[in-house]
Formats: sequence, C-alpha cells, structure tokens
Amino acid sequence: MEIKLVQKLIIQFILILFLSISTFALYRVPVDNSYVTATFLEFRSTGKIPHFHSGVDFSTFLKEGIPILAAEEGFLRRLEIDVDNIYGNTVVLEHPDGYRTLYAHLANFNEEFEKIANMLRDEFGDKRIVVEFLSEDFKVSKGEVIGFSGRTGEAAQAHCHFEVRDKEEKVIFDPLEFIDKSMLRPVQMGIILKSLIIDGQEFNYTENGTYTFTGPYPKIAVEAYTELAKNLLGVKEIKVYFSEKLVYHIMLDRLSMELWEKPYSLYDEKTVMSALTYRGFYKLYSDESLPFVKVNDMSGYNASNYQVKLEIRDEFGNSKDFYFNLVRR
Repeated sequence: MEIKLVQKLIIQFILILFLSISTFALYRVPVDNSYVTATFLEFRSTGKIPHFHSGVDFSTFLKEGIPILAAEEGFLRRLEIDVDNIYGNTVVLEHPDGYRTLYAHLANFNEEFEKIANMLRDEFGDKRIVVEFLSEDFKVSKGEVIGFSGRTGEAAQAHCHFEVRDKEEKVIFDPLEFIDKSMLRPVQMGIILKSLIIDGQEFNYTENGTYTFTGPYPKIAVEAYTELAKNLLGVKEIKVYFSEKLVYHIMLDRLSMELWEKPYSLYDEKTVMSALTYRGFYKLYSDESLPFVKVNDMSGYNASNYQVKLEIRDEFGNSKDFYFNLVRR
C-alpha cells in the first residue's frame, strides 16, 4: 500500500514538473539566424496617429519571401488580409499557454492559409478583410512556416513584425521576454546616452557634466539606445538615482492596448521619427499613473543640487551607468 502511494506521489511530481517546464518553454525566433531591428514600445509616427511599436522586428535581410515560422505550437485564430494598413497581411496564432502571437507585413501566407485568403479575396474583392476563426481546425506546429516576409502595411523594408498578446488582446507584452534569445544571430551591441532634455532645453550628454534646471524638480528626458550593429534600438529599463536614492524607474515590459496611441506618455515631444531619423527621448517624470512607471518619487525632492545616476539596461543583458550633476538656476 505504501509503495503504491509513493509511486503515485512520484508520478504526480513528474507530471507537475513536466507541466511547469512546458508552461515556461521559450518561444522560437520566427526567422532563422536573424537579429532584432526594432524593440518593444519604441516611438512610431507612421499611420494616422503616433503610437507605440507594439512588438519586435526581426530582420529578413531586406528580402521578401523569407519563411516566417510559428514561435510555438497552436492554431490559427485570425487572418488579416490587407496591404495598406499598419500591419498589412497578418497571421495571429493562439497557443496552449494562453497567449497569442502576431506576425505582420507578410508578402503572402503559407499554402493552406493562402487558399483561404484567395477565397475571401474572390468573394469580397480588393479591400481589408479580417477573419476570426472560432474553432481550432487549423493547427500549427512550432517552427512551421505560416507565411513569407514582405513589406505590406507600413513596412518600408521587408521584415517580420512579431507580437505577443494576452488571449483577449487587451495587453501586449515584450516578445523578447518569451523568445529564446540564444537563437538570435550574435551581433556587437552596447548602450549609449546621446543627449539630455532638462526643462525643455536639449544638451549633449557629457560624463559628470553639470546642467541647470528650474521649477520644483528637474524634468529630465534622455536620448538613450541599445546600439546593435548599425541599428539604434530602444532600451528596456531606466532607473534614476538622486544621491544614490532611487527616485524614478521605468520598465518597458507590457502595455495596455488602451495606451497604444499615447506614446507621449513615455516620450518627450521632441522625439522625432522620419524615414531617415529616429531620436527617442524617454521622459523621466510623470504626473500620471502609468503601468510602465514602477517608481515615481521625482517630485518629492526640492533640493538645489543633485548628483544623478542613470542606470540603463536592455533586454540582451547589457547595462551601463551614466553620471551628471544638476544645479538649480
């Protein structure tokens, strides 16, 4: 009797362990041997209104027709057939872990999905078509080809735009927290701080430099990036210390879709995005309660002099500290 009980407990333990491992299994990168060309919650001014970049872009080496692969097993939840909207041709999959993944800017779909798309085009013509699949009829395996890279929608060059959302698609998550980053192509990278905005005035950043401010507390914005190969990408986390005390902390790990069209809640209005220029200034102060602001004690200080440390981290494990001084004018 006791032996059977022990065997039963062992089997239960193995099942729990297996389920735990399965629950936290990492997604595969949707493009083989690729690297990241844009990160989560970067500023975008394309389309009808400025918005957050709600996913991660993976390089397809400027080529159309590169296979786009399912990040995890699941089933087809939605097809978006459209060449002119922000996302263009899009596949949305749902997975056993309860998340959905989205793959945008596709030139076309895989053979099975393309047959569905062609039937819909024949019936509804050349216009935007969005089809939700309520059943789990169209299953996919992890690593299965679901489409091919393109530049439909707002994409200037061919690439794969990839998102992770909750099942209700009310919250978007940083995909790099789900991805097996060991599958990415190794590239040289580091963190840079190019300039500061203090009380609306822009300055080039100088290590241990001194800058002036007015008002009850310093209103700081920073132009910071992850430098990856030839690309400047957004960062993941910024902590602000006044004389070694943490006063402000942003962590860009998730966002409610309600805030998708409110990028100025994070970015200063001097942020610029054009075909040739991207300058993203993260605001390090806020009067709002925002989900990505974890600590907000900036306005609780009323000193005349500040020794400031910025601790900036990206999703790839890089971290760097920057120092400067502030003096009330």
